Amino acid sequence: MGKKGTEIVASKIDVNEVIADLNKAYADEWLAHYQYWLAAHWVSGINADAITSRLTAQSADELLHAEKFANRIMELGGAPVMDFAKLAEVGGCGYSKPPEDQGNLKQVIEDVISAERCAIDFYNRMVEKYRDKDYVTFELFKTVLLDEVGDEDEWEDLLSQQP
Repeated sequence: MGKKGTEIVASKIDVNEVIADLNKAYADEWLAHYQYWLAAHWVSGINADAITSRLTAQSADELLHAEKFANRIMELGGAPVMDFAKLAEVGGCGYSKPPEDQGNLKQVIEDVISAERCAIDFYNRMVEKYRDKDYVTFELFKTVLLDEVGDEDEWEDLLSQQP
């Protein structure tokens, strides 16, 4: 980010705190991307095609979110988490590996819903935190929050269709 942009943010909040919050979001989005991508390639059985299709699309969305967070981190003069092994330490929502039973679609969906709800809680707090302190970061968190709320609704619908 340019000097003036950073100066404006720094006048209202510690830029390192902003970068830390953005890195937490970045880490969680990477973990969600990996969780969904892996599950999409792991699940099988009746109705797996619909779940696989949705997981693949959502995985791509989560990777795009991670990219947006990384870009904002770099605009502020920081660096996104560079060590993949540290993502779980930095993130707050964790990672749920796919169930060993490849046909347990209900568990996969419940794990996705849990991840989405965790993200919604965090992004909602971040929207409140940055509302009047850093408008660019605020808009980023708000945009991703809206995506996650929509995703939760879709996954709840898919869960209701499971036997």
